[in-house]
Amino acid sequence: MILRTLCTVAGVAAALQPLPPVQWTSSNASSGGFSISEAPKTIYIASAFADHADTEGLTLIPPTASEFAETFRQDLNQLFGTKWTVETVETFPESGIFLGEFRGDASQLTYENGIETEEGYELEVTSESIFVGGTGARGLFWGTRTLLQELLIANGTALSPGRVTDAPAYATRGFMLDAGRKWYTAEFLKEFCTYASFFKMSEFHYHSSDNYPLNRGHNETWNEVYSHFSLMPDNPELKGIIERQNETLSREEFEDFQKHCAQRGVTVIPEIEAPGHCLAITKWKPELALRKKDLLNLTHPDAIPTVKAIWEEFLPWFQTKEVHIGADEYASDLADDYITFVNEMKDFVNSTSGKRIRIWGTYEPSENLTIDKDIIIQHWQYGQSDPVQLQNDGYELINSQDWWAYMSLKNDHTPILPAPYPQFYNITRTMNFANIPGWQWDPRLFNQVNITEQLEPSASGNRGAILAAWSDSGPDATTQLEAYYAMRDGIPVVAARGWSGARGLNISAADLPATISFLTPKAPGQNLDRKLPDSQNPTLSSPLISVSRQLSDPSNLTLGQGSYGPPYTLTLTATSPFTLTGPDTSLSVENATSNSTTTQTLVFKTADNWPYPLRSTAETDGHDPGHPGRIWTNLTSSSHEHVPITFPAKIRIETDVVNGSRVWVDNEFKGRFEVFVFGGRNTLFSWSHMALVAPVDGAQGGLESLVLEAGTGGAGEPGDGTAVPLRQSTSGAEGRVGVGGLAWGVSTVVLGAVAVLL
Repeated sequence: MILRTLCTVAGVAAALQPLPPVQWTSSNASSGGFSISEAPKTIYIASAFADHADTEGLTLIPPTASEFAETFRQDLNQLFGTKWTVETVETFPESGIFLGEFRGDASQLTYENGIETEEGYELEVTSESIFVGGTGARGLFWGTRTLLQELLIANGTALSPGRVTDAPAYATRGFMLDAGRKWYTAEFLKEFCTYASFFKMSEFHYHSSDNYPLNRGHNETWNEVYSHFSLMPDNPELKGIIERQNETLSREEFEDFQKHCAQRGVTVIPEIEAPGHCLAITKWKPELALRKKDLLNLTHPDAIPTVKAIWEEFLPWFQTKEVHIGADEYASDLADDYITFVNEMKDFVNSTSGKRIRIWGTYEPSENLTIDKDIIIQHWQYGQSDPVQLQNDGYELINSQDWWAYMSLKNDHTPILPAPYPQFYNITRTMNFANIPGWQWDPRLFNQVNITEQLEPSASGNRGAILAAWSDSGPDATTQLEAYYAMRDGIPVVAARGWSGARGLNISAADLPATISFLTPKAPGQNLDRKLPDSQNPTLSSPLISVSRQLSDPSNLTLGQGSYGPPYTLTLTATSPFTLTGPDTSLSVENATSNSTTTQTLVFKTADNWPYPLRSTAETDGHDPGHPGRIWTNLTSSSHEHVPITFPAKIRIETDVVNGSRVWVDNEFKGRFEVFVFGGRNTLFSWSHMALVAPVDGAQGGLESLVLEAGTGGAGEPGDGTAVPLRQSTSGAEGRVGVGGLAWGVSTVVLGAVAVLL
């Protein structure tokens, strides 16, 4: 379910709600509320609490309350456009925003299983002040998230006097990203973490190693199948696990990523996968492989020492009390070997670093051995583990039941049963658990078939839940931002239900579409939607950018606007080949060869250098609601041949996250930018469409004009925009470094919502 498409039916009268929802107790005061525009622009933090850092969370680098206050200050600056300061005080003044320690009985704020939490907070609003108090530093930070959302929803009006006392039902409220089959940069990871923290997510599960499934695709040559290890070891003896050094994180980058997340209340949980999904290891040391080459032969004398050597290298990197060793989908006929490995790794990790380990629930039918009870089991599918049995047997567990938690980016696993994995997070399954209307999922709910077989809300072993996005179709099947699009609406919904549990407030289903559309682009500290300043404002005119170039103008031009994300319409006129550049993508006219014929066609390239040429498709193909944005190869109406471009040409690109980037040339539909993926268990083949952001930073070559408009991704004609000529600047002060390091300067273009300095 893609919730954003429902926003138009929600109507303008929908009431917005914070996510997670909160229960306000209104004040009896007759005075007006608190106005942030009239308040002193200083955040006052109590000196007695400023240096407090939590001890019960999972991070080993817990921020102090004062550090969280600094993050809050930065967010206020961004969202409300005023320069705020932070001041530590012994006594609060009469008015302002105050941060401090929870003023009630902190023992009354517990998780749903009764354990006290440092994540609880109070938020009190009076006409003169706002007080946010935390049972811990994280609780203080989560209180500021509620405050920011309420201030945004108020849209400049005063907050009514009242009070909230709140605490999460579960400690683990997480999201997982498969970085073992798709490369994600450190900057993207930090930005994604920032986004999730706005909705009180507490964990970022980083799946660092994996390989393309050996039961899919043309895998006759197993050592050529895509595999990846995303962390760069310092030890030269371990460099054999790395195939692409430019797609790895150094220790410095990974520790910076962890610190960035911790500063926003999120702990990074790193995973290194073994003894399955191990092609990065077995390509390096083929003698360690079983017949299925991505499984380690655990009886080989070098197998477990190799895994330990890898962990010994990276354990000092990981600033967390718990790590994930993977351990899923091994061979059930080797159960004793598997259990011995898992228990030995538990002892090794703990003795080496003091950390606990997590594993995926995996079927291991042994009559002799059992998994150690100190190991945390992340349940993902029935037949692999049973949550009720795990609870009864005394294990701690995490709910990642695939029916509600999983998505497979660009590949919905058709026709694999018991359930296809959607390409976008399926919010319907969270809002209507087990397909029962109105039964909102929470982390105690696992079984969507036998609905009586669930855990109790107070189950001692239930840590919480993690949703998961898998890059099963490989590194080129999605862009970094498409992974965000797939999870964007699911993260606030899952975070809300993980926070509320069975005891807290449900999400207002009627108001959810409008709330999601309003809050997600406003999460501070990130711009994953890649919008221009103020382009979210519906009152601003269109087009967002409109420029034209005279023949006498230089061929290299700067737009200086970075990237613009879907939905949008980009209309170009060109007299010869050209290139548009941006930080996420480029768009150029390049040579392409098909059936021994070389033609010029449009090619999008992402920052990690994957090319997506324009291919011929029928306009009606790819609209199967069960498989959004995909065309099966048995549809003869689409040839998928490269589309030749001849000049002069008028090119229109319409992009939305479901249908990808579609192209009209001289007002005739031509096709899409696509990638070929293997579907199902190598039984269905399909083309998936890329939703590529518009590169609007620089231009060179034969581009004559460019018009960028915000849109809905429909096939209609874009609005007319008046293009303003570009003129070469005579002022050196206006020059800036652009494409290829060249410096150019041109006059200001002011059109629609954006003043573009060229």
